[in-house]
Amino acid sequence: MVKGLGVNIDTRRISGSLSKLERELEFFSEVGFEYVEIPPAGLDVIMKGELIPSRLKRIKKLLSRFRFKYTVHAPDVVNLRRLTNPLHKRVLESSVEFAGEIGAENVVYHCGKSSDEIDFSEKQQRKAEIRALRSIADLAEKYGVIIGVENLINHSVEEVIGVIEAVNHPKVKMTLDIAHLFIASNYHGWDYIEEIRKALPYAVELHISDTFGEAQERYKDIPDFEGFRLMYGIGDLHLPIGYGDIPFSDVSKIILESNFSGVVILEINNLNKYLDEYKDSLEKMKKFFKERERVA
Repeated sequence: MVKGLGVNIDTRRISGSLSKLERELEFFSEVGFEYVEIPPAGLDVIMKGELIPSRLKRIKKLLSRFRFKYTVHAPDVVNLRRLTNPLHKRVLESSVEFAGEIGAENVVYHCGKSSDEIDFSEKQQRKAEIRALRSIADLAEKYGVIIGVENLINHSVEEVIGVIEAVNHPKVKMTLDIAHLFIASNYHGWDYIEEIRKALPYAVELHISDTFGEAQERYKDIPDFEGFRLMYGIGDLHLPIGYGDIPFSDVSKIILESNFSGVVILEINNLNKYLDEYKDSLEKMKKFFKERERVA
């Protein structure tokens, strides 16, 4: 059974403003979401890898006014394979501490990306990520938090599962982003539904949004600008449910058949553009997950 239906707050959208955070929480409460995913990078609560106590206190007071349950999205740029910058590990540790302080259940971490720009082999970079995650997982256990390693567009399900299995810690699971996987599956020719099926036994959280499955690599002549990407249907567009080509009915059927019991987070990054679509997307989420559960 799905634990709850939630929504993300985008880092760039609130840009350090607690008044914007408050307005968004009020709006999402009115819409009827159960969970909200909080981005510490959007709250200016971590500085040079360390939590700022006074800022944290204000944020905790604000969040406590609402009846939401919370998850946390660590900064997108954190990359534990980047051996040349130890602050990546410290920022993720502080994100876990932040999650514990606000009573969040999960911390989303983008699976690392290897680089040929640093003087370490890909194998060394992967091992560094695994070692760091093992260490941070012990911290997550202390705070009662689960780290969900998220698949990006350049990751296969097998790669993320490989990291999770190598870490081999009960507090390290997977955050499955179905839009990222849809794009990757179309680009590489993978069986999309079968890839979801492989991932679900490891998943503690799902990120859902709609897109057309068109990889940026196929449109290198189009600048990476949101307006252009939307016009051409390129990349990870974070669209409301039903705006793109993801077969949500098939996806939700597989998810429910798997007995997935985690959180489902709607990721729409442009609130102003899609303000009126949040309610509709939540109703579709209820239909896919809650109502179908009762029928089953």
